[in-house]
Amino acid sequence: MRLFPRTVRRRVIAATLAATAVGGLSVPMAHAADHHALKQKQKQAQAHVATVKSDLDDSSAALQQATKTLDDAKAKLATAQAHLAEVNGQLATAQQVEAQLQSQLQASQAALTQAKSDLAAGQDAVTKGRDAVKQTVLSTYTQGDPTLLEVGQLMKATTPADIVRQLNYGHVVATAETNTYDQLKAAEVVLEVRKQKLADATAQVATQEKAAADHLVQVQDLQQQAAAAATAVQGLVTQATAAQAQAKQVKKRDQKALDQARKKEQRITQQILAEAAKHHRNRNVASTSGMFVKPVAHTYITSPYGWRIHPIYHYWGLHDGDDFHAPCGTPELAVGPGKVVSEYYSSVWGNRLYLDLGTINGAQYTAIYNHIPDGGYKAKVGQVVAEGQTIAVAGTTGWSTGCHLHFTIMKNGTAIDPMTVLR
Repeated sequence: MRLFPRTVRRRVIAATLAATAVGGLSVPMAHAADHHALKQKQKQAQAHVATVKSDLDDSSAALQQATKTLDDAKAKLATAQAHLAEVNGQLATAQQVEAQLQSQLQASQAALTQAKSDLAAGQDAVTKGRDAVKQTVLSTYTQGDPTLLEVGQLMKATTPADIVRQLNYGHVVATAETNTYDQLKAAEVVLEVRKQKLADATAQVATQEKAAADHLVQVQDLQQQAAAAATAVQGLVTQATAAQAQAKQVKKRDQKALDQARKKEQRITQQILAEAAKHHRNRNVASTSGMFVKPVAHTYITSPYGWRIHPIYHYWGLHDGDDFHAPCGTPELAVGPGKVVSEYYSSVWGNRLYLDLGTINGAQYTAIYNHIPDGGYKAKVGQVVAEGQTIAVAGTTGWSTGCHLHFTIMKNGTAIDPMTVLR
């Protein structure tokens, strides 16, 4: 148990696991030493995960659930906010494309209008050309073929001057006819070109109108998505706010229970110290290092003694003992010869057992066993026990997520690292 518990190293662990996973991709190409190093990292990451789970034991089930609900709400909110940002980004891009399509459509519509105007002008030119040709034909048939008229005039000529004059006249008439036909032909060619331009402009406008219409549907769909995402974000904000308020309330209740449990622990510790002072029992040892056996045989530590940030309370606090792996019902052993001085239930630590180990080298030592199941005591208060004797079995009462032993060693009423005196 901690002195004012506080946060898990979730981000550190996640980063460690991520690094392990990424590193694992290169194992087939790595040397044996690299492979071994990766295996070690993997074991360390797994140990960290186990430690995190154990750290969660230092809070009530209600607070763990409230914290999980809050974390879930925050995660969903973050996802929804990211989705909203993504949709808004897509919408902004789509709106820019829409503006470009509208601009292109307007330019094409203007080109279509111009093509229609040019076609009308071309048609007018062709009509006028055809009228001019008609007049030329009528004139030819009315006055006679200009070439024949020219020959007739030459026959009538009496002087060289008359001949020159008649030749010039015939040339002018023939040139005028040729120009009229040429203008008509040119006008008809221009008309065909303008018809093609009109057809192209009409097709382009139709294509761009369809593209603009299809894109408008996409924009409207994105707008609906953005509106729905914004509504979802607002709802999740409300949920996260409510979950946070609930977590704070449960956390406050937990803190009160922890304070009360800590006060009771201090009272018992003071009683043990007072009793030790009365009897003045003391035994000397060459070294306190390794003077006690482990409280569980064939086990390992899942969460060591030390200062850390609690996963839920977010306090920088002391994990005041070692958590030992101990499945339900595992025998818990007296770490040394001593006397069972207290057994009681705490909503925080569950069923507890205090073992007075006596005064050693002038310092009083007490071992505390936590989370013992109901009916799990194997020694009674006042009973003197031998080293290695089973005094309880492992359980999961109090603030615990699974069977294990939270074991504390007190030296003169202060928690110390158990591994400094265990062997």
